[in-house]
Amino acid sequence: MKSLTLINVFLFVLANLLSTNVSYSQVSIEEIIVTGLKRESSLIDAPVAVTVFTAKELEASGVDRPEDYLSLVSNVGYVKSNKEGDFYVNMRGQATIRYAESAVAVVVDGVQLAVQQEFNSNYFDIQQIEVLKGPQGAFYGRNATAGAIIINTKDPGDEWSGNLLASYGNWQSSRVQGGLGGPINDKWGVYLSASMINSDGPYTNRYTQEKPMRWKTQAARMKLLYNNDDTKASFIFSGSQGQGGGIAFSSQIAGTTVGGYFISSADTNDVYNIPFASELAGFNTQDKWSASFRYIKELNDLTFESVSSYSWIKEDSGGKGIPFTDFTNPDNDLGVWEFVFGDTTQRWRNQNKAFTQEFRLSSNNESNLSWQIGAYFQKATKKNLRIGGLYTGGGLSESILPSPIGSINPSIAVNSDKFGVENYSPFGNVQYDVSDSIDISLAVRYETEKRDVLTTTPPGPDTVNGLPTYNQCVLNTGRNPADCKDDITFKQLQPKVTASFKFPNEKGSFYISYGKGFKSGGYNSIGIRQFVVNTAIAVGADPNAVFLQDSYDKETSNAFEIGFKSRLFDDKLDFNGAVFKTEVKNAQQFEFIPLAQVQAVSRIDEQEIEGFELDAKLQVNESFTVFGAFGYTDAEISSLLAAPAFVGNKVPYIAKYNAVAGYQVTMPITSDVSFFHRLEYKGTGRVWYDASNLADSDRNPIDLIDARIGLTGDTWDLILWGRNLTNEKYASEAVPLFAFLNVPQKAPDRSYGIEARYRF
Repeated sequence: MKSLTLINVFLFVLANLLSTNVSYSQVSIEEIIVTGLKRESSLIDAPVAVTVFTAKELEASGVDRPEDYLSLVSNVGYVKSNKEGDFYVNMRGQATIRYAESAVAVVVDGVQLAVQQEFNSNYFDIQQIEVLKGPQGAFYGRNATAGAIIINTKDPGDEWSGNLLASYGNWQSSRVQGGLGGPINDKWGVYLSASMINSDGPYTNRYTQEKPMRWKTQAARMKLLYNNDDTKASFIFSGSQGQGGGIAFSSQIAGTTVGGYFISSADTNDVYNIPFASELAGFNTQDKWSASFRYIKELNDLTFESVSSYSWIKEDSGGKGIPFTDFTNPDNDLGVWEFVFGDTTQRWRNQNKAFTQEFRLSSNNESNLSWQIGAYFQKATKKNLRIGGLYTGGGLSESILPSPIGSINPSIAVNSDKFGVENYSPFGNVQYDVSDSIDISLAVRYETEKRDVLTTTPPGPDTVNGLPTYNQCVLNTGRNPADCKDDITFKQLQPKVTASFKFPNEKGSFYISYGKGFKSGGYNSIGIRQFVVNTAIAVGADPNAVFLQDSYDKETSNAFEIGFKSRLFDDKLDFNGAVFKTEVKNAQQFEFIPLAQVQAVSRIDEQEIEGFELDAKLQVNESFTVFGAFGYTDAEISSLLAAPAFVGNKVPYIAKYNAVAGYQVTMPITSDVSFFHRLEYKGTGRVWYDASNLADSDRNPIDLIDARIGLTGDTWDLILWGRNLTNEKYASEAVPLFAFLNVPQKAPDRSYGIEARYRF
């Protein structure tokens, strides 16, 4: 009923706007150039399902975080958790999960991000974003199995110019961003930009007055461009530092009381009523920086391009362990579960560094045959550290080393691992124009990725548990510490074939494609499987039900797609659609085993995915634009050898549908001032969060409304904004563990504020 009511309101407003006296002069939708297929083409001719956001559209919709634009794309979803690095993009039924690689490649200014923790950040001075759906591994390689996101930041122009934005809203939230750039001389240009964001977040811990979703960050970027006839180069340096709250889930244990609220059952949709009730404040810090160099040289009928990058990121977090509550407070009654889980703390450190290099050689003549060949290399290191401790009432230890009895948090578990990645992948693609209306393209990449793992848990006895060491590899495999290492190599050919047919009137196209997706396998901690088996035996559970392994295999997919692009009604309407079918093998899945305090990667043997999507944009006149999108995905588990009863269940983290509808009005009031209004409705269907589809573990459909209204001029904007205006209460994530235990995360409630922008 709520969805129907919101749609009726939207239609009522739309009808009234259409009936106003506005000029119906000849206007058309702006032509957009797409670069995501490694060559420029118009949006209407690009043989791929792609949604493009220009700088003008990003400003109009108030985009400052990834979720702001991802929520406007059909069959794209995301999971946002309680750490800055915990942001996972899902596309067309394929999910990104913790500890595994992303299902979607992200490319910023020609450089592919090495780890998914780099993606979640505040957006400023963005020129264009392209969201490509379907496997793009032949073009981008690693982690493009479900799609790719291409982000280009602003370049310096021929004249000096800049902008400044300031925003303030509820939760004591402030945002200040700005950029300035222009020519240094006839060959060099520079663009400098920076951003500062500070927010208390929407919730308060009733006992400590902590703001568990607080976040403060500063970011800066410098782009140097060189342009001299047949040579172009860019140097980009960026960095950010952020700090805030973390480790603040809301555990649901049936039959217990948290913060005075009785939990009758583990129900994802009941998360809003559970207060944050821990006596220990959590924390999260993230530091990251990157540098890249891009060189382009025109050589007669060829173009040579080299892209080099180095990135580094460190993220620390800590807080209470499950069930994240204050055991001593009389408003928290956990009964026997206090003894089962214990009063524990957790501290995490994740460090990643990566070097990437790509070379490309492309044709640039006027022939009906165009081609590109190249090679990609990445060398990366990931260090993961987790320390589980006993809570003794003295706060959270800052130590990243094992702590003995008598310390603030005596260590009950220490896991430290170093993971290495080496990726080599030659690639090539060719496009042949059979005629003026028929194009055929073939892209292929052969990817080789070597993974290795080294257990780096510090030596020394585990005096808390009375064990000779914390090292699970030594305890559970019998290896010597020096032998706690492994390596494995994964290889995969990734072809993509596309045939495109342009409509006779050149106002649209039809395409059909097949693509292979690939995501490398990898390692959990060595010895972790046996540790979980031992834990199962200790608590009387069936050890044969443990299907977690120390390593996991590569994930592959076969995807088929048929789509169309069209421009109708004198170029006023863009109407696009696609249907797709994807088969996935060894789909990587997140697994949390609370009694063993283990978080790792497991698999679903086979998934079958099919769906469709439609999107439209109507430029009614110079003042009024209407837009909409709808995506439907049916993703099911078709094989799970470890749990055959799960076959036929819905794939975790994938929404059944998502819908977008909205309009934008820019109506002149005077010769210098216009009235601006934009409304967005965003609906998301039912989502399951576990392969077993436990009762009440799914999240019900949600309906959100965002709006912006204000005044604009040639050089300035003054806008009132609001998100989730109907104050929908829902979970942004859940981790169902048993029928009686769920760990959901609250989504933010209503936010609003005022924003001022000045362009010069």
